Amino acid sequence: MIRIIFTITVLFCFSGYSQVEELKIFNSKNSPLSVGKITTTQEDSKGNIWVGTIEGLFIFNGNKWVHLTVKNSQLPSDKILCIKNHKNTKYIGTSEGLVVVDDSWVVHNTKNSQLPSNKIRCIEVDDNNNLWIATSKGLAVFKNNFTTKLSKEKNGIINDDFICLKIDKKGKKWISTSKELYSFQKDVWRVYTGKNSKLPKGAIWTLEVDFENRLWVGTKSGVAAYSNNKWNIFGNKNTPVKNTAIKSLYSDSYDRVWIGTEKGLFTFDGYNWEKEKNKKYLKNIKHIYVDQKDNKWIVTQSALFVYNKEGVELKEDIVVSK
Repeated sequence: MIRIIFTITVLFCFSGYSQVEELKIFNSKNSPLSVGKITTTQEDSKGNIWVGTIEGLFIFNGNKWVHLTVKNSQLPSDKILCIKNHKNTKYIGTSEGLVVVDDSWVVHNTKNSQLPSNKIRCIEVDDNNNLWIATSKGLAVFKNNFTTKLSKEKNGIINDDFICLKIDKKGKKWISTSKELYSFQKDVWRVYTGKNSKLPKGAIWTLEVDFENRLWVGTKSGVAAYSNNKWNIFGNKNTPVKNTAIKSLYSDSYDRVWIGTEKGLFTFDGYNWEKEKNKKYLKNIKHIYVDQKDNKWIVTQSALFVYNKEGVELKEDIVVSK
């Protein structure tokens, strides 16, 4: 099979923006996206939006879509699990390895590297530019090569099938499986469960670290924040967020935490809670990402929504060439 290497070149022109609107909808009728198959979104340094799905990678420049698969690129799998942009480099986690996109495409897997698993579920970069990778067989870090830092085999932990990963402002890594939450720093780890902490019951869906260095944990039954060895449980009594599944959390540059639930979209600014409108559309939320223009990219079962109270701004003057 011939694999074509794509170089994404972005050229800026000086022209206007699209018409201002609060909500823009992408679905199978007006885009090549398949409804219900989106896994993640990420903006690159040029303003392109990268959308990961189980049917390949889509790149959107505000006007046109490019669709990359195993047939027309160096992707080792069409199942895209996560994307991380850092200093003009894109890191793509797939079910068959880690793809690094810079001036060229490089694929790392268990055959050509020390990665503990090919299933790359989450990627973060610390303040020292080290790449941390949550896989289905442990937590690894990449400096000059891959090293497994936390796993069943290395540390004797209960479960190393990691799903989520976040790094807080003190450099502590927070990693979760479906049932356990782990902290890891300077080779010291600790596990949090429903038995030894106030971690909400049910499967852990998402993690986030906010502007005050609080760790937010979204589970099947609700959301909680952890700071200074104390848990704050949010639910029916103290917030408009009901005891429902929390599948996505995102802390933006305006000190707001966005909470995506089955019943709607909520925000918390450190003092006040607010439920966003558009009840008809913004429900059963699976993923939230906020770009540099404060557009909220919201993945639901029915579509990919771009939401901005001040008006969605999508540049239509970016040209993507292969």
